[in-house]
Amino acid sequence: MSNRLVCLCNLVDENEILSLLKKGANSTSDIQQITRAGTSCGKCLPVIDDLVREFQDKRPKVQQKKLDFGS
Repeated sequence: MSNRLVCLCNLVDENEILSLLKKGANSTSDIQQITRAGTSCGKCLPVIDDLVREFQDKRPKVQQKKLDFGS
């Protein structure tokens, strides 16, 4: 995977965004607050949205435990 520059205005690259997602950022808004990416001209917002969505789709889903009502 290449380390492309995602936000030209604030010099935020793809690896930085992915690193933040791995550390617990959950949304484009989280990425914006931490890095300021997407807060200037906004042209990179679709790319950030895609990175967040792709990361969340690949993340293992937490399975709900079976409820035990103590018959």
